[in-house]
Amino acid sequence: MTFKLFEQLTEQQVLHKQKMMQALAPYLPPSALDTCAELIMYYRLHLHIEVERKGRYGDYTPHSGKGSRISINHNLSPFEFLITFVHELAHHTTWQKHGNHHEPHGKEWKDEFKLCMKPFLEMDIFPYDLKAILTKHMLNPKYSQSADVKLLQALRKYDHRKVGSLTLAQIPDGALFKMKNDKTILRRLNKLRTYIQCESKDGVWKYRVHAMVEVELVD
Repeated sequence: MTFKLFEQLTEQQVLHKQKMMQALAPYLPPSALDTCAELIMYYRLHLHIEVERKGRYGDYTPHSGKGSRISINHNLSPFEFLITFVHELAHHTTWQKHGNHHEPHGKEWKDEFKLCMKPFLEMDIFPYDLKAILTKHMLNPKYSQSADVKLLQALRKYDHRKVGSLTLAQIPDGALFKMKNDKTILRRLNKLRTYIQCESKDGVWKYRVHAMVEVELVD
């Protein structure tokens, strides 16, 4: 399936689109480049690639005059980057229709997110298993893909940087572990939903740790 927003591009627009696709090539799945470039041009968005920010993959800043701003972390896998782009694009289309009169991740945004994601799900972009889980996620999209452990697990399979790494979800209850770049030793207790109940090694402190945090087992 093809997805076109412009009937015909001018020569200048074609050159602009080609440059944009070249700039986005390291971040997006190849089959999504054409559509994403046209969406950025059509909505006159300013896309910024940012350093990693803890607690968020991207954000959106509306602007009534100049183009609105979308920022996305540079270290996401191509599928994560695409989902984040569509997530932030949905914030823009929601803002266009409703202004400030809506909840940031409320019904209006969820409806727009579904509409914005639909053409990407109809194209041959996502592997079958990831597409199935993403389609289910889109029935009632959450504020972030980090709130959907099954989606994160599926995305992780297609992130070559994380192949072979261990997550908290993969270790048994009672196991001692350390989180990446943290020397604190914790013990896994039991799974909640998105998070897992843990405690300090001496049992004094209790913590809720995200199930997909990368960990290292401790003897």
